[in-house]
Formats: sequence, structure tokens, C-alpha cells
Amino acid sequence: MPINSRIPRLFLTHFAVWLGFAVYEQSVFLVVGNSAFNFWQVVLLYVLNAGLFYSNSEMLFRWYARRRYVLYGLGLLTVLALYTLLRCVLYIDLFPSQTDPSMPAIESYKHFSILALYRGTFFVVTGVGYWFARHAIGLEKHKREQEHLLRETERSLLESNLAFLKNQINPHFLFNSLNFLYAQVYPHSEDAARGILLLSDTMRYALHEEINGKVMLAHEVKHLNNYIEINQLRFNNQLQIDFQVIGGIQFLMILPLVLITFVENCFKHGELTDASNPLTIRLEVVQNQLTFYTHNKKRHGPKEKSTGIGLANTRQRLELLYQGRYELTLVDNPDDYICTLTILL
Repeated sequence: MPINSRIPRLFLTHFAVWLGFAVYEQSVFLVVGNSAFNFWQVVLLYVLNAGLFYSNSEMLFRWYARRRYVLYGLGLLTVLALYTLLRCVLYIDLFPSQTDPSMPAIESYKHFSILALYRGTFFVVTGVGYWFARHAIGLEKHKREQEHLLRETERSLLESNLAFLKNQINPHFLFNSLNFLYAQVYPHSEDAARGILLLSDTMRYALHEEINGKVMLAHEVKHLNNYIEINQLRFNNQLQIDFQVIGGIQFLMILPLVLITFVENCFKHGELTDASNPLTIRLEVVQNQLTFYTHNKKRHGPKEKSTGIGLANTRQRLELLYQGRYELTLVDNPDDYICTLTILL
């Protein structure tokens, strides 16, 4: 339901409840009491009651829910004092017909103050009950939404698994073909055969079975090495690349195919044949924190066309899995490009 239609409906519901409550109470007072009925006095009285009720349930009790008990207590005492004062003014000053003319003013205020505190306590307690009821309903609604999302996720996962099984024949056919080509090419060119083997490993990694959406960090590092070695074969080992892994990478897991995006950008836009400015890649692990750093000199002249989809997709995947636990800094200088990615694994 749209918000703009929910708000009037909620307002009308609350108004109807308060109207029914007022009619019920005033009907009882008229039957068992002797006081005269004054319409405007009753309207102002229930406006005060509603003000105390909603001040406590909609504003003050939020402090209590956040365990700010002192602030809630001070706020509640202030609102109760204001409610008591306004109620006394309403009965004694605006509509004095309800008071005993023979009673001194001080006694009148004392009498109506006690009645106001008693009455105010009722609306404070009902406001607390209303807050808890609404909170319980909200939790139940959130629980149902989460259960629905879980069912949808399970259904999507099942559909993905079925689609994956249907397509299993294609990877098997591809890998068998690559193995055949490797066997045929090896007697003629070891470098070409090595390239086919690396390509097979690279494609197999892309289809690697994940555990809870992650792969072993050691496998990700091996994938980076394979990618670098394939490109070295392409360019006859002329590429200047300094790749270092610092720290222990065993038993750690990472989102797959994330680091390769930044390395691919280096190969796509970098000048990698300058021995004085090699491509620098550092992967460092300290405890469970990974720092991945790349620095490359920019290549001037014709460049491969880039859509930026790979980087945008990587940002989205990092945000989904490592929200609040990663930091990505990209520095685009005129002559070089620097990437620093920090992830708490």
C-alpha cells in the first residue's frame, strides 16, 4: 500500500478509537455523575490525553528502548508536569463550573493535580502498552518478510543449480577439447602448450565450486599468477611485473574473481614494458586483514575500449559481502594509476 494512502487511513483509525473511547467515558460520566456536559471542555480534555499518550509512545519511549533511562525519566516527568498544569488550568481557569466555589484556589489546584496525575498515569501506561504492541507487530512483519526473502532466495538458488547442471556438458566439452589441443601442440611448441594449459586452469577456476560464495585465497592468488603467466607468453616474457605475496594466505577465504579485476585494468591501460616503471602488485595479509595494492604507469596512445562494467560489478559485490569491512581507494594520476583495496576477511 502506498505511504500517502496509509497515513490518512492510520489517522482515521486512531481518530475513531479516541472518539469511541471519549463517547464511552462521557456516557458513563453522564449516567453516574452529576456534572454538566461541556462540549469544548471535553474536546480539550481528550486532546490533552491524546497529547500525553502520543508524546510517551511516539517520542519519549524511544529513549527508553535505546536504554537512555535517565533521559526518558526526565522527559516523562516534564511531560507529566505540563499535562497536570494544563489540566488544572482547563478545569479551574477555563471552565470553573467544575470546581467548588467555596474551596480555596490552592486546595483546588492540589485536588485537580492529584486527579491529573492519576489520569495521566493511565495514559502513560496505555502508551507503553501501545508501543510494545506495535513493536511486536513490526517484528512479526519483519520476520515474515525475511522468511519470504529466504524462500525466494532458495528458489532462485535451486533454479541456478538446475541451470548449472544443464550446462555441465559445455565446460566438459571445452576442457576435453583443450586437453586434446594441449596433447597435439606440446610436441611442436612447449610455450603454446603451456598457454593452453594455463587457459584451461583459468577457465576451470572461473567455474570452481564455491563455499558460501567464497574460495580459498590461495586459489585466487594462483589464478592471478596464471593470468600473469598467460600474458607473459603472449608478449614473449617482455612484461615488467613485480608481484609479491606477503604473509600467510592459507586457510583464508575471499570472494572469487575480485582481485583479478584490478590486475586486468593494469594490463588493459598500463605501460608494462618499461623496466624502470614495472607493474607493482602487492598482496599482504596481516592476521585476517588483506591489503591488495597495484601501481602501474599509464600507456599513452591507442587503448582498449573500456565500459567500466567490471569495476562497477566488483564494487557492488564488495558492498554486498563486505559492507563496512572493506575500503577501496583508486588514485587516477595523469601518468600512473594506483589501487589500494583493504578487506577484513
